[in-house]
Amino acid sequence: MRIAKLEVQNFRGIKLLVWSPGSQALCCIIGPGDSAKTTVLDAVEASLSSRWFTFNEADFHEGDTQSVIKIEVTIGELSKALLSDQRFGLYIRGLRSDGIIHDEPAADHEPVLSVRLTVDATMEPVWELVCDRYPTPRVLSNRDRSLFGVVRLAGEEARHLTWGQGSVLARMTGDQEGAAQQLAEAYRVAKQTANLSSIPSLVAAAERAEQLAKELGAYVKEGFAPDLELGRGGFSSGSIALHDGTTPLRLSGLGTRRLATLAIQRASIMEGAIVLVDELEQGLEPHRVLGAVSALRTAHERAFTARVATGQLLITTHSDVVLSELKSESIFVMRRFNGLAWINQAQTDALAKVLKHAPRALFARRILVCEGATELGLILGLRELYRPRHNDVPVEHLGSAIVDGNGAAAPSLALALAGLGYSTGLFRDSDRRLPAATSASLQQINVAVFEYGDDLCTEQAILQASWPDIVDMLLRATTNTLGSATILAQLRPSFPGSDVTAPFANWIPAAPGSGGNQSRIAELAVQYNWFKSEERGRAIAPSVNQLVEQGQPSRLSLCLKAIERWLYVQ
Repeated sequence: MRIAKLEVQNFRGIKLLVWSPGSQALCCIIGPGDSAKTTVLDAVEASLSSRWFTFNEADFHEGDTQSVIKIEVTIGELSKALLSDQRFGLYIRGLRSDGIIHDEPAADHEPVLSVRLTVDATMEPVWELVCDRYPTPRVLSNRDRSLFGVVRLAGEEARHLTWGQGSVLARMTGDQEGAAQQLAEAYRVAKQTANLSSIPSLVAAAERAEQLAKELGAYVKEGFAPDLELGRGGFSSGSIALHDGTTPLRLSGLGTRRLATLAIQRASIMEGAIVLVDELEQGLEPHRVLGAVSALRTAHERAFTARVATGQLLITTHSDVVLSELKSESIFVMRRFNGLAWINQAQTDALAKVLKHAPRALFARRILVCEGATELGLILGLRELYRPRHNDVPVEHLGSAIVDGNGAAAPSLALALAGLGYSTGLFRDSDRRLPAATSASLQQINVAVFEYGDDLCTEQAILQASWPDIVDMLLRATTNTLGSATILAQLRPSFPGSDVTAPFANWIPAAPGSGGNQSRIAELAVQYNWFKSEERGRAIAPSVNQLVEQGQPSRLSLCLKAIERWLYVQ
């Protein structure tokens, strides 16, 4: 199964959301905190899970019980059982290749089913199959909804590590021929002898679970096997649990429990289930996160190549490690404003560079794209000096992030981020003017562009605004990063006869053929890349901050003060 379209109205923090994941089997939803990512998973689970959900006033948007909760999920890649007329075949709708759903399916349409969950002020949930060909929807029972095979990894790891009722492990065992009778026999035999290793259906399920868990990076010490774990309630199906050697798997670490459970649920994916995982990285070290994501992604890619329906995995994350292992087409960015939510797919070449160099920025609310290494280092250094002026609050606490635009790619990156709903700024020098079309596009999509103007590059803007003491500070910072011998060798040919080791105010007024010593030093800074790295940009930040705070108004100070104000907008 696969979610083709999701519509949510008046559910918790979402007043309205319409999302079409397309054909993606692996969907990772990201976004700033409180953007309602978990609510999306809750909406899918509430609509399609066989569990009974209890609703209260807090589940209604802004607590308004007069506005009915409506969640409608359209599912594709249907199993043969769902397509049969004896089941739901009469309610089949058609999904066109452009994503439009038709109640009268055509031959070239993918067959889909639409499940609608509604909750009114009575707090009684109603699940229905909807299709406009039939004026009366079909009410769905818990057993009906179980056919959609939705499973959720969210704090219930221990339940799924037993053969208890409703667990994925029991479902995996039950997929074998005659396994229901075998499992019943297992309970009887277990009561008598507890020799569970002699029951083929349990052993086969445990071995499969171990294999899948290892693929995702779970730590296995002795090997998975079925064994008894009797509690206060005495013997039941839940008393037969997975063990690693003699230790119940539920007593393993959080990361291993989650990976083992996800591995078992992944077995359901191969049968077309929809698996929901909130914050995949919980309890896992970075290297195990990488391994798990890589294994999941590779499995889906192989299935796609083989044209095999693998179901769908919907995850959320706050980990840049997870993003670094995903392809951009699997990433969906969620934003929310005044209850209106939207989810956009990230699939541009420009965004791929963010995933490679600064994926953590995608969890921010506001992103400043710095054109090059000089601009990036300068702003990273300045942001540490902003705090005393803003009640010791760092820009990160307001959801602001600063990323490298990689030179000429910066405008296209800013456009891509703004297109995904991020509040985006672009900081660039002005020695190369933006093409008119690019400038118009940035303005149209509300990207804030910060420039010095007057065709100034960063080095020129800084040196033009500097007085002698600041020039000395800049030269010392440059000497500390590049070495005194290098800087002196670069200075002396341009200032013959001058003691360039002396304070700048003692130098001759101007070098022959130059427009002033400061202009000549700016030329040398550009020529020899004095500030062209993140490290060097950070090194000159204290001097630049002094220029902005204590100097006369200049192109430099106007630009940098505007950036500071923008980063601190709430």
